[in-house]
Amino acid sequence: MRNQLNKLYRQTQMDSAPSGRQIEISILELAASKLQAHLPKNEELAWSHDLNEAMKFNQKVWDVFSADWMNPESQLSVELRQNLLSIAVFVKKKTFALLAKPDVDGLRLLIQLNENIIDGLKAPKITANAATA
Repeated sequence: MRNQLNKLYRQTQMDSAPSGRQIEISILELAASKLQAHLPKNEELAWSHDLNEAMKFNQKVWDVFSADWMNPESQLSVELRQNLLSIAVFVKKKTFALLAKPDVDGLRLLIQLNENIIDGLKAPKITANAATA
C-alpha cells in the first residue's frame, strides 16, 4: 500500500511539474523584473550593487540558454539557434557596457529583449504540418 502511495505521489509530482518552456519563461520573467526594479523615475540611472547583481543574473540566464543553444542535440532548428546565439552575444556586449556605464535606454533594451523571448516562448508551437499548410 505504501509503495503504491509513493508511486502515486511521484506521478502526481511529474504531472504537475512545469514544462521546460514554462521554466524558461519564469526565469526570463524573473530576470526582467530584477532589471525593471532598477528603472529610475527620472532618466538618470546610477550604478548600484543591486543593479550590478541584477545585470549579472540576467547575463547568467543568457549564458545558460546559450550553452543549450550550442548543444548539437538541441531540439531547435539550426537557424533559430544561430539567431538566438546572435542575440545572446549582443546581450553580453550590452551588459558589459552597462556594467561600466549604466544608462536607462540600455537597461530598457535588455528588459525588452527578455520580454520578446518570453512572448516567443508563450506563442503556440507551430508544427511542421501547420507551417506547410
